[in-house]
Amino acid sequence: MKNKRIGNALSLLIIGGALLLSSCQNDKTVQKQVKGSTLSLDSFFNSEIEKLTKLNPTVEKTVIKDSDEEVKSLKIPNWQNELSGFIAADITKNADASLYNFREEDCKTIYQAKDPGLAIQYLAVEHDLKGKIRQVVIERKVDNTLYSSEEKLTYDVDSIYQIEKNQDILILGKSHYKIVGKFLNH
Repeated sequence: MKNKRIGNALSLLIIGGALLLSSCQNDKTVQKQVKGSTLSLDSFFNSEIEKLTKLNPTVEKTVIKDSDEEVKSLKIPNWQNELSGFIAADITKNADASLYNFREEDCKTIYQAKDPGLAIQYLAVEHDLKGKIRQVVIERKVDNTLYSSEEKLTYDVDSIYQIEKNQDILILGKSHYKIVGKFLNH
């Protein structure tokens, strides 16, 4: 009886491990489809905006500025404005190989800036086996004599979006902003 349980457990472990290893790594057609100009974040976010406008979900929105925090449940009146930072950061259509290192890791397509002076330093797009985008993470940086900022934008489809920003303005000083929107009835 004990040997049968051990055998069953080993079988499940082997099958589970095989499924994990094959999840995205062996599906090269999806990875090739997503690579380069076939991936367009502005198209993706425009379709998300259209979908969210139709669904009109309630969002628990948290806004934090330095140590002040406000939380409200609300309907977003303008998804175009709400997600504009994500659209503005789309480098996927014109990602220049001389400016970005491009790699695919498991189910992620990753763009990493070669030059620390580029505004978009990092972009990761996670997708499922069918190539459907599940998550987008963007890291943006601006640094000049008057102003510096670091911003991280995260969008998890049908779940949550987050914008976190640290900035230092010459005359006004440092500040920290964070916006988190959780979809409640989506």
